[in-house]
Amino acid sequence: MSELNQRIQKIEHLGESLDGILLMNKDMQFNPNFIYFTDSGDIDGFVYYDFDKAKIFTNSRDYSVAKKSWMKSAAIAKKGTLERLIKGKKIGVDFSTLYADTYMQLSKAKTKLVDITRHLENARITKTTYEINCIKKACRIAGIVFRKVENSWKGLSEIEFKGLIEYEMHRSGVEPSFPTIVATGKNIAVPHHRPTQQKIRLPLLIDFGVRYKNYISDVTRTIGSNWETTIKKILDELYPKVKPGMLAMELDLFVRNALGKNEKLFITSLGHGIGIAVHERPWISKRSSDTLKAGMTFTIEPGIYVPGGIRIENDFLLGEGGLERLTKF
Repeated sequence: MSELNQRIQKIEHLGESLDGILLMNKDMQFNPNFIYFTDSGDIDGFVYYDFDKAKIFTNSRDYSVAKKSWMKSAAIAKKGTLERLIKGKKIGVDFSTLYADTYMQLSKAKTKLVDITRHLENARITKTTYEINCIKKACRIAGIVFRKVENSWKGLSEIEFKGLIEYEMHRSGVEPSFPTIVATGKNIAVPHHRPTQQKIRLPLLIDFGVRYKNYISDVTRTIGSNWETTIKKILDELYPKVKPGMLAMELDLFVRNALGKNEKLFITSLGHGIGIAVHERPWISKRSSDTLKAGMTFTIEPGIYVPGGIRIENDFLLGEGGLERLTKF
């Protein structure tokens, strides 16, 4: 079975209550659900699937790109094409990526719109073999990049070091999965610090990842923090406990309990799923309703957010027997 058919099978059940599914990628917005079924974010247009055939509708500029996508079937959309396809039908739409002007356009077609965001998230939450292999490769490349730069920060500012890290990504043939975070000293207290011209002094936090064939890695290393022993001890206790069937919130609560009085310094959630999107289900937080299943890929990233603090983040595949660490560096 082709990769595309494996993915379509995950949403076939929606045909029992819907006439079709519409996935928009207006202005190449990088819609993860559009990419999931097409293997391309470089197409301005939409996918329409009537539970018989899936087709991409785009413009003349992106038509050749659409023909090379997994769907193969593509057409140039004309004025009124979208409205004619869905008029009077019950259509599943990803509300989380729907622009307001597109919603108004669809509403005028007297279409009943049904939010299928959760169904699409459920389709993506466990990975196919192809997806797992891509994520593993993204993690291996991240390791290569880190080993090249980990001792090259001396004399550089945060933003200079960010540039060096991303240069090495490009030399490896990939792009950043998100803007690289480099934080030194007091800036470590800010989880999503934007690198500045501040000269680097230890401790040094580096949060980075690469995108390989639309799939990402996301890893954080902190060099020279006095909190390292504390966090590593907790992780050594946590990792063997993680098994399919656990509630994701259990992981987060375990770390918070282990931190004791320092729990108030841990101001983020423990982790998140990774795949096409940098942040996707399962959510590893104290409020998460997700249950962990074999085939999920996610991060675990406890932190202490104070000047000179720490974050350690690794990527994992959950198998039937427990965690497989993918960021082995």
